[in-house]
Amino acid sequence: MRKEISLFSKKRRLAFAIFFMGVVSGASHAADSPVVYSSDDQDEEVILTFGEEQELEKERAESAATNNFDSLNFTSWESPGFFRKIQYDGYVNGGFYSNTYGADQNRVFAGSESGLSLNGAYIAVAKEAQTNGNGFDWGMGVDFMFGEDSRFLRVEHGLDEKWDTGHNYGFAMPQVNATVAYNNWSFTGGHFYAPFGYESCRADERFFYSTGLEFDALPGTATGGLLTYSGFENFTTSVGLVNGVDQGFSGDAGGSVLVGNVVWSPREEASITYSLGVGDFVDRRWRHTSGNLHSLVVELKPDDPWTFVTTLDYENVDDEGGIDVDMIIAGYHVYYDVNSDWKVGTRAEWLRNKTAGLRAVNYFDLTVGANWTPDNFERLSVRPEVRFDASDARTYGCGGNKKFQLCLGVDALYSF
Repeated sequence: MRKEISLFSKKRRLAFAIFFMGVVSGASHAADSPVVYSSDDQDEEVILTFGEEQELEKERAESAATNNFDSLNFTSWESPGFFRKIQYDGYVNGGFYSNTYGADQNRVFAGSESGLSLNGAYIAVAKEAQTNGNGFDWGMGVDFMFGEDSRFLRVEHGLDEKWDTGHNYGFAMPQVNATVAYNNWSFTGGHFYAPFGYESCRADERFFYSTGLEFDALPGTATGGLLTYSGFENFTTSVGLVNGVDQGFSGDAGGSVLVGNVVWSPREEASITYSLGVGDFVDRRWRHTSGNLHSLVVELKPDDPWTFVTTLDYENVDDEGGIDVDMIIAGYHVYYDVNSDWKVGTRAEWLRNKTAGLRAVNYFDLTVGANWTPDNFERLSVRPEVRFDASDARTYGCGGNKKFQLCLGVDALYSF
């Protein structure tokens, strides 16, 4: 028994010696080798081979070079990926709009003609200028439209005028411009949408089929140059000079307006946009109206289903006869996402137009509508709405002899 115990003791000492030598050897190897993590310690650590490291360095170098001068594709349109940067989108929409008096004109932007209408077939082709705050890039954009709504976007004294068919349906080119960008600066020159108001000229960027009082009263397009700086956190600011508003490239009307805006987005759920225009606006009939225009839009999304928008606009101008005109527009929009298929919304607006020496005229509109976008056909939207308009002047009806008007409308919008 003693002999067996002694033998067991010797074996145990030998095992301890082997274990101790292994620990010393492992410690020595760890001192000369990189640390190897266990699967639990590594989390998402990626261990690359020598070849993979070279490939990664190559990709980083190519990425860093995407914003150098050669990436502008000025030297060759055959540069890799050039055509992939050019994108297009658009829509086709049309519907039915009618008023309670059976009048031919509904006196609203979309569906201004009673009955069935092809409101717009719209396509936009663009290359966005993207520098990500570092380097050079360039961009361009061309928008083309056919339909009844094109007459509200047509430049009367430019290329669009040559396309005037003399009927309600016609062509328009609301945007044709180019952009050059460097770091956080960009300059856009050409014909573009004027930076005023909330509702977009494009039907696929609006909730309602019709457009509100603010849209009808504010400038739609401008021609000139706009310089934008986006280097401030949560801020984007622009300033530019345009030849009046709703004018083409010729500038024969002689208008000159200083425009600018500031967009502040303190949080993802909120944004505040202030826009300013000062100078000789020149309307569509070349009437000179010198003055100033201020536009404020506050958009809040406190919860996913809800969106609240408040708008306030003020314009003070003197027409060619030196008569002072003041206009105030206040609006409120509320939208609610019921589910993935349905959205509902309401829009309420008040407009006050005061011409010196005359009684002020007030207008009011209230619109309630819905958007239905089926899950299995997300490019299609159907937008029914009910709209009530009122004024203290006789504006509506078959002979313009009514102070109230009720409209019903529905359109189908296909986006691509």
